[in-house]
Amino acid sequence: MFNYNRYLAYFYINYIVLIKMSLTTDIKNKISVLDLVSEHADLKRQGRLYKALCPFHNENTPSFIVDPEKNIWRCFGACSVGGDIFSFLMKKENISFVDSLKYFSKKLGISDLSFNSSRSKTLEEIKKINNLSVDFFKNCLFSDKGSMARDYLKGRGITKESALKFNLGYNPKGKELYNYLISNEIESKNIIDFGLASENSKGDIIDFFSERLIFPIIELQDNVLGFGGRILSDKNPKYINTKKNLLFDKGSVLYGLDQASENIRDEDECVLVEGYTDVITAHQFGFKNVIASMGTAITIYQANKISDISNSVVIALDSDQAGTEATLNSLDKSWGVFKSNNKELPAGITNKTIKKNFMLRIVTLPENSDPDDYIRNSSEKWKESILNASPIVEYLIESLSKKFDSSTVEGKELIEEIIRPFISKEKNSYIQDQYVSILSKELNVSEERIKAGFDSKTKRFNDNSNRLSQFKENSFNILKPIPDDKNRLKILSEYLTGIVLSNKNVNKDLLNDWDIEMIDDTICKQILFKWLQADNSVENENIIEENLYNEINNFKSDKLIFFDNDKLNKVISQCKNDIEREYLIAKNVTLMLDYQKNIDEINKIENRIKILDKSNIRKIY
Repeated sequence: MFNYNRYLAYFYINYIVLIKMSLTTDIKNKISVLDLVSEHADLKRQGRLYKALCPFHNENTPSFIVDPEKNIWRCFGACSVGGDIFSFLMKKENISFVDSLKYFSKKLGISDLSFNSSRSKTLEEIKKINNLSVDFFKNCLFSDKGSMARDYLKGRGITKESALKFNLGYNPKGKELYNYLISNEIESKNIIDFGLASENSKGDIIDFFSERLIFPIIELQDNVLGFGGRILSDKNPKYINTKKNLLFDKGSVLYGLDQASENIRDEDECVLVEGYTDVITAHQFGFKNVIASMGTAITIYQANKISDISNSVVIALDSDQAGTEATLNSLDKSWGVFKSNNKELPAGITNKTIKKNFMLRIVTLPENSDPDDYIRNSSEKWKESILNASPIVEYLIESLSKKFDSSTVEGKELIEEIIRPFISKEKNSYIQDQYVSILSKELNVSEERIKAGFDSKTKRFNDNSNRLSQFKENSFNILKPIPDDKNRLKILSEYLTGIVLSNKNVNKDLLNDWDIEMIDDTICKQILFKWLQADNSVENENIIEENLYNEINNFKSDKLIFFDNDKLNKVISQCKNDIEREYLIAKNVTLMLDYQKNIDEINKIENRIKILDKSNIRKIY
């Protein structure tokens, strides 16, 4: 006898399994083990692999390995376990597979059958607030209140048509947006929680984007994800973004994609720049396939979005050296995402498919120039630059050969080691051979010598040599992976700020003669500077801007309070040492771009790092 209920149950269970399998595959395609593990371990490159001290047990010799190509990890030490992103998170956080699935789904904004109704309600509330705010900002820009913002746009050459197209706006001084949202029956708590206003210790409320030109960040479905704001006075920071929430994450969005997606698909090419005005100016001059990463580093989430709609990306780098290096460092991870998404195209009567090779090319703009200026000065030159952009490997070979001395053994080894993963990820053997040929000519070595690093079966570079071992590898690694949202220097900066704000008896002499410029966070730097100026507790001083009060509360924590002054002083001193060390390592990376010229300063910095490493202060946090 046919059991209808049993059949439904069987169908439902199998349907759930299929959904979960599809969801798991989708997540694993979008989040790499390298990115996940780098948030928990100090990974160092060794050939095509990354190595670190195991985050799951204490050890002195690194036994933890990450293979980014296979997207797996393994501990060869006491743990003797391994797996993928799910198993790593399950072990690290002691959670179930289902919980790990929910965590990654939330991080990527992927829906599944267990989608939380309260989360859905929160998302709808954020969207409602953002949509109301867009209307308010736009009305203010074209009212008497927005005259200063309109003058700024006029000075930058941005037309009214472009301002309307990109939904630009203005947030007047004070709390006018807050009052407008309240009048539209939005709860005060939600306005503050979702980053449109902030409250200081006195209970005063001010708009988060007060006195700023507003750049709405909109996704393809016309949902307003968040906002960028540019200050129109001399205050700092110059640019701020909506704080991270369920809807907005700066590392996973692309500015201008709502306007550019159709043109990107039509042209099968995306031009990636850094800033809001770069995008607006490009579109105004007819280059409508331009979008921005809203920062120098390109995350894997942004790379996934781009590769979904285009098989060709041109990155326009300005002349800022630090920005260029950050972009190239991030490409070491995102390049794998780009290369894995090669599209299959129909091949007509052969009934086969042709794999269209993904192309990533680089344009370097003239000194003291950004895309906005360059396009305005000569749109034809911009067009020509994009057309003649260099493939990533050719760009690296050319630029690294200028920065390092390719006539020395050390220089040759370093250049080859940096370029190796990019050639290795090239799946087209003809293009791979072409890159090997260019590299051999540039380094003046035989192609056979370079090909000797390949595995004959996989055409991937072998992991049987450590070419940087003689080149001060223990001091720094030029392509050391950096987490998308925080690096170690930023974490230490936030930790030090939290300690200072959480303890009332901190001796200011510990920081008076210390260079606060080493702090790798604008907010932390501002707060510590104001704290040093204050006579008493920093939040009781009128010298603190209102929008910093909320940040101060975010840093303070009961867990950071010390009752032993000696231990408090030791922790601060150790934290200062670690910040200085990380700062010097980062500085050395930049100096290494011209090793011969900066050799004396490089050696001086490395000696200082050795002194910091030998400090009698012990790791106590």
